[in-house]
Amino acid sequence: MTVFRQENVDDYYDTGEELGSGQFAVVKKCREKSTGLQYAAKFIKKRRTKSSRRGVSREDIEREVGILKEIQHPNVITLHEVYENKTDVILILELVAGGELFDFLAEKESLTEEEATEFLKQILNGVYYLHSLQIAHFDLKPENIMLLDRNVPKPRIKIIDFGLAHKIDFGNEFKNIFGTPEFVAPEIVNYEPLGLEADMWSIGVITYILLSGASPFLGDTKQETLANVSAVNYEFEEEYFSNTSALAKDFIRRLLVKDPKKRMTIQDSLQHPWIKPKDTQQALSRKASAVNMEKFKKFAARKKWKQSVRLISLCQRLSRSFLSRSNMSVARSDDTLDEEDSFVMKAIIHAINDDNVPGLQHLLGSLSNYDVNQPNKHGTPPLLIAAGCGNIQILQLLIKRGSRIDIQDKGGSNAIYWASRHGHVDTLKFLNENKCPLDVKDKSGETALHVAARYGHADVVQLLCSFGSNPNFQDKEEETPLHCAAWHGYYAVAKALCEAGCNVNIKNREGETPLLTASARGYHDIVECLSEHGADLNATDKDGHIALHLAVRRCQMEVIQRLISQGCCVDFQDRHGNTPLHVACKDGNVPIVVALCEANCNVDLPNKYGRTPLHLAANNGILDVVRYLCLSGANVEALTLDGKTAEDLAKSEQHEHVAGLLARLRKDTHRGLFIQQLRPTQNLQPRIKLKLFGHSGSGKTTLVESLKCGLLRSFFRRRRPRLSSTNSTRFPPSPLASKPAVSVSINNLYPGCENVSVRSRSMMFEPGLTKGMLEVFGAPAHHPHCSADDQSTKAIDIQNAYLNGVGDFSVWEFSGNPVYFCCYDYFAANDPTSIHVIVFSLEEPYEIQLNQVIFWLSFLKSLVPVEEPIAFGGKLKNPLRVVLVATHADIMNVPRPAGGEFGYDKDISLLKEIRNRFGNDLHISNKLFVLDAGASGSKDMKVLRNHLQEIRSQIVSVCPPMTHLCEKIISTLPSWRKLNGPNQLMSLQQFVYDVQDQLNPLASEADLRHIAQQLHSTGEINIMQSETVQDVLLLDPRWLCTNVLGKLLSVETPRALHHYRGRYTMEDVQRLVPDSDVEELLQILDAMDICARDLSSGTMVDIPALIKTDNLHRSWTDEEDEVRVYGGVRIVPVEHLTPFPCGIFHKVQVNLCRWIHQQRSVETPRALHHYRGRYTMEDVQRLVPDSDVEELLQLSQGAGESVPVDPPAECGGRRGHPLVGERLQDCQPRRGAAGAPGQPRPGHRGSGARSGDRKDQVLPPAGLGV
Repeated sequence: MTVFRQENVDDYYDTGEELGSGQFAVVKKCREKSTGLQYAAKFIKKRRTKSSRRGVSREDIEREVGILKEIQHPNVITLHEVYENKTDVILILELVAGGELFDFLAEKESLTEEEATEFLKQILNGVYYLHSLQIAHFDLKPENIMLLDRNVPKPRIKIIDFGLAHKIDFGNEFKNIFGTPEFVAPEIVNYEPLGLEADMWSIGVITYILLSGASPFLGDTKQETLANVSAVNYEFEEEYFSNTSALAKDFIRRLLVKDPKKRMTIQDSLQHPWIKPKDTQQALSRKASAVNMEKFKKFAARKKWKQSVRLISLCQRLSRSFLSRSNMSVARSDDTLDEEDSFVMKAIIHAINDDNVPGLQHLLGSLSNYDVNQPNKHGTPPLLIAAGCGNIQILQLLIKRGSRIDIQDKGGSNAIYWASRHGHVDTLKFLNENKCPLDVKDKSGETALHVAARYGHADVVQLLCSFGSNPNFQDKEEETPLHCAAWHGYYAVAKALCEAGCNVNIKNREGETPLLTASARGYHDIVECLSEHGADLNATDKDGHIALHLAVRRCQMEVIQRLISQGCCVDFQDRHGNTPLHVACKDGNVPIVVALCEANCNVDLPNKYGRTPLHLAANNGILDVVRYLCLSGANVEALTLDGKTAEDLAKSEQHEHVAGLLARLRKDTHRGLFIQQLRPTQNLQPRIKLKLFGHSGSGKTTLVESLKCGLLRSFFRRRRPRLSSTNSTRFPPSPLASKPAVSVSINNLYPGCENVSVRSRSMMFEPGLTKGMLEVFGAPAHHPHCSADDQSTKAIDIQNAYLNGVGDFSVWEFSGNPVYFCCYDYFAANDPTSIHVIVFSLEEPYEIQLNQVIFWLSFLKSLVPVEEPIAFGGKLKNPLRVVLVATHADIMNVPRPAGGEFGYDKDISLLKEIRNRFGNDLHISNKLFVLDAGASGSKDMKVLRNHLQEIRSQIVSVCPPMTHLCEKIISTLPSWRKLNGPNQLMSLQQFVYDVQDQLNPLASEADLRHIAQQLHSTGEINIMQSETVQDVLLLDPRWLCTNVLGKLLSVETPRALHHYRGRYTMEDVQRLVPDSDVEELLQILDAMDICARDLSSGTMVDIPALIKTDNLHRSWTDEEDEVRVYGGVRIVPVEHLTPFPCGIFHKVQVNLCRWIHQQRSVETPRALHHYRGRYTMEDVQRLVPDSDVEELLQLSQGAGESVPVDPPAECGGRRGHPLVGERLQDCQPRRGAAGAPGQPRPGHRGSGARSGDRKDQVLPPAGLGV
């Protein structure tokens, strides 16, 4: 294989415009750097693989190079050097710049045969030289007969393009099909052996055309042309050859012979009388005969026309390619460019936009005299469009075709500007290397750096600055690139410009620096960057505003904080004398006023009209701002220039609330006292909450009493009589006990569930679930018709107590009776400063102990919403503090050494299981406290006391210290409770108003919200939040949690059960809580999802937790199964074997009741039943108009782990109502999201066929495609 020079050709030659192109080659003008001589560089595209059809094979390239190296003749082109790169072989050839011979002859007015033979003789001499070397050209045609220089008296002919040339080996037969159809010899068409004779045929065709202007074999199609060649079908028509000599015709006739052996050779041609006359007569006949110039000119014109047609076709292909790639209609191509642009310009721009380098190269190669610098209608030259597109190859192509690197559009922008606008870094590097000017300004005065900054191209800005572009140039608005970056908020651009050393304090026409611009628009990161690079923080605009003024006016809080932290002058006055505080007070922006005051601004600085910030706030009636200014020490007696105080201005504008506040603050002593009340003291929070959870009989009350006992009292303390340890005593049998008995634990899951089979009530999906697991996921409860335990806790028992050796607590004991569970979600986990104690009895088997703890911890976890940030491993930032206490260690004879602690053998395994399951969601103590709840002085109790005291100290240390106002409110609360009458409910807004009106007028709403939260933490009040009512303060938590809920939900008050099935009148509720405002109370209970008010009836209330009916008026029967189809929804927790939060079952019922009330008409009766764990709504068919279908709703409470909701529908050839099923699937998750935000839950559709059999086939969401 021949090795060509591997150096970069650009290192030795400067490449210029394109001279021509072929299928796989492009010829460009070039200049040798060392000598300055001009050559032609032929770039031949190499074929990448042998199977590829694009490019020229290595063998053919080496053959052409070998032939060119061998020849050296005046009428044949010569080779200078050969280079090679990865894609091309570059032949440095003699520059033939005179154009085609036929084009030159067509310009003449007349031409004799004698003159024609002079040119033909040069062709013959060149061919003679080639044939003497056994080289056949095989592609002789007018396009390959060139003039070295057309501007000399006797131009010299040059034969070019040896791409098809072969050296003939007469010993080996050579066949091939190639060449141009008009000029190929018959042996090529017939695929016969080839030799030097083929060139002679081509010379005959060239001579025929030269003399007549007609092509001898040209047909309408390529196939017809080849057929004419094969048949030698030609003639000398009189129209074309009327003035042609007989010798000329003879010359042609001897060459156009089909048999190569009978065809004239090159030697014969040179000796022919027409070329070399034998006598004077022959010479005179040549002079007398003339070339048919009229036809010859038409032939030349026709050839150019064909080239134009090919050019138009090429332009159309380029445009169609671009439009198709751009998903645009070809029929709409006129819309893509203006009509005033030529089709060539359209094709060029389309090729540029389509990155079609070969197409553009081919197009420009076909345009010998096209000026690529001419712009389109919009005044944009192709080079700038290419710079905007970022294709370096196209830029190189355009530059080599003559595009000026410094060309501009009609707006004055150059290529650097266009590339910068579109963010093309590599293109900018290329343009800079080619000496494209950097800091050219357009008509608006912008440079490339301006446009790069405006479009946010930080990398372009850095590059331009590294090139040496001036970052301080100003446009016609006197703005620098930094102004552009500050206006649009491009931090990276601003940082790059600052690091490049730009002047950060240059002002634009409005007098604004970049800092003022960024401050007004709120870009705090740019403000910080500018200040770090020396920006003048107190620079003013034409109105005297500094950056802080503008940031305050636009309410840019983060910018304000940055400026203050960087040392901006907070008391700077504008031309009207207003400081930033004046602006904030006039606008009433409290957070900004607070920030400025905390920055030690002067609150009494007057403006030019003598008005202080307090005057402006009072004049505009902005009470919160007035209050804070007074708290910050503003002078309430300051006078304006017209002698008015802030109080006078407030009165004149009829802002009575502001005037009243200022009137109360006239005396400095009063104001000083109010201010002192709001300042934190050294006193720690005196009390936190201790919340106890556990199943009934676990010993919660006894534990509290023991913790309260001191050392002396414990000796005289009598033990509280405890319940019998037998299940038969603690949980009496149901009146329906005539049915076959099931597990005691199953009986005690929920009221009315005794007669439901274990399978139908388990509602679990997991195979292999044991009975023990089922027993414990429901909280044990008394049957509704059994006698109540007088000693059991009612609802939530609340007391303030001092726990001996621990400290003051607000003790909240949550009853284990499930009837109260529906209200726990509003009190159990609403305070992260509480200690949560889970109490369980060692009398139960270990499996039940474990799952009782899981039940309560799952409940607490479900109440805590997952909030950011989440720590490593998914741990919550502020988890609830939980302590586990096991009681009845004495009854179970747990071993204990003398004077030591109880040693429970399963404490480690239980604690490990619990911590593994809840460790990321709750802060569970590392120790399980095993004790006798009644032994107040035992070692175990002391260890528990010490642990509680340690946790209390940790919590109190992070709680905010008390203020005098908080202590004042605590002392005032008893009188407010007394004045509030039967209801201890107060809105937060009313609480704020009362404190401001009665105790401290300077206390803001934010201050009082903070104090209310502190009172909530101490247990003095309880803050209740709901989606349906405003924030409400429960002034006395005992009133609602113990008295109201304890009576309303207690099984001991049958006098209120005048109406059956949990549906009561307002009078029934009033009799339960006679001292309360029922209307207001029911609003709170409705917001807590304890009851559902029937607004259609006006006086009826549904409390599902109190459903007491034992029998159904209708139930499913075998006969009904024939006419019904069944379906339903089951809502289950996501986590494996996780019980639902306690009380969620009743909340689902409440939501369904609300929906029923909304859907049905006023006169429609409705009954809600409870029987065997099933609830029915017999009037569901009335929910859908024009329907007589009676539907049954089944709500069966499983073992705590799922809530199935089953709506069967009558099957009468129509589908059941989807409205009911959709509502059932929707209601529980929506209520659960509010009541148990920490527990996700999917909905599962029940199988209709299986539900009819009362079997538990359930389809999970994945099986339903949901």
